[in-house]
Amino acid sequence: MNPHDTMEEIVSSARKLGVESIAAGFTRSHDRMVRFSNNSITVTNSWETESPTVYLMSGGKRAACKIEEQNPNELKRVIEGLVNTMKVTPAGDTVFELPQGPFKYQAIPGLYDKKLAEAETELVDAVETSINASKKEGASRVSGVVISHAWERYVLTSERAEGSDRGTEIEMTVRAFVTEDASGQGISLGTSLDQFDPEEAGRTAGRIARMAQNPEAGRPGRYKVVFGPTVLANLLNRVGDSASAYTVDLGLSFFRDMVKNKVASDALTMYDDSRLPNGPGSIAMDDEGYPTQQINLIENGRLETYLHTSYTAAKFKAKLTGSAKFEAGMAGMIPAARNLVLEGGDRTLEDLFDMAQDGLYITNNWYTRFQNYQTGDFSTICRDGIFEIKDGKLTRPVKGLRLSDNMIRILQSVKALSEERQWIRWWEVDIPTLTPYALVEGVGITTANK
Repeated sequence: MNPHDTMEEIVSSARKLGVESIAAGFTRSHDRMVRFSNNSITVTNSWETESPTVYLMSGGKRAACKIEEQNPNELKRVIEGLVNTMKVTPAGDTVFELPQGPFKYQAIPGLYDKKLAEAETELVDAVETSINASKKEGASRVSGVVISHAWERYVLTSERAEGSDRGTEIEMTVRAFVTEDASGQGISLGTSLDQFDPEEAGRTAGRIARMAQNPEAGRPGRYKVVFGPTVLANLLNRVGDSASAYTVDLGLSFFRDMVKNKVASDALTMYDDSRLPNGPGSIAMDDEGYPTQQINLIENGRLETYLHTSYTAAKFKAKLTGSAKFEAGMAGMIPAARNLVLEGGDRTLEDLFDMAQDGLYITNNWYTRFQNYQTGDFSTICRDGIFEIKDGKLTRPVKGLRLSDNMIRILQSVKALSEERQWIRWWEVDIPTLTPYALVEGVGITTANK
């Protein structure tokens, strides 16, 4: 079915049933994936998806769903079911309405690459390039995945907001091993083949793995730590989550009641830019049809605002931020970051090691978990290469460590940032994040089994 016809049918059917406000969406995507393990390709796959979405609001009640079948009878049946659910759902405590259109949407440069949209053999070539680069650095076996994604989005609301955009993305995660306990990871992410660098991803993974050979057991304590971009992006994703008014409203944010307060060091300025040229998460309009924009989240350490949908903006008496993202279920829309950007500093990585003098360099982490969302107490396992810093130089590799600390304390203890930055996204980092290396003081380190 034509995306516009599908969305028109959703809006028309819901209106006939007395729904006050409707946001219809439609996404179409074509994905290709190549997995590799032990230096060989193990899986190749491609798939196409089409997903209409429905978001309904009436009398302070909300309902939403994603529709699997797109024929008109199924659309009407689903909408009738949502309306019947809303009839027995208690009304919320906030009166709000969708953004009033129409709006003009500015095109964002660098989101679509025709060569990437049609790429097939290029993914296989990228895997071979990455494996060879890792092995050249000393890796004995290399594994990972590369995925390309070509997408189209359409939005239509009952409040006369209507728009569409399209884009492409490619991302690669590489893990290289010299021995079982000497591993490294590399990542490449971009919206075009020209931005994609599988050789550097493989080279980085192989180099870290080679340096991590023969690790000794690390010691718990408080350290000056240089975080690699992969670790910092993971932590910044949690910052982005906590800056969502949705998590604040649920009591799952460590930024509750902290707007305009100091939450980080002066060195830290961070924003969400859904309009960033070449941004892997960039879109022209949010899922409520409101134009996207750059939102300053933290400026010189001060929390400036939360991310908002029309619902949370009304509840918090705040301005719309163009951050609505469809979420099936009763929430319907949640405010979410699309491209997190941490401004870089003026240091090199070697400068950060020199400033630390004695400490740790952590390149990767897995399984970040919060003991208390409201206070920001968390822990995460350090993975792949971990190295001691002595007299400003990397020395022996260590293993068996866990980062156990408080998110606000980490943010407030950032001392310096590198000028070099890297885009990060992989299965531990959902939101594309452009981040430098960071030197953080007094980081809590425990052993992984405690």
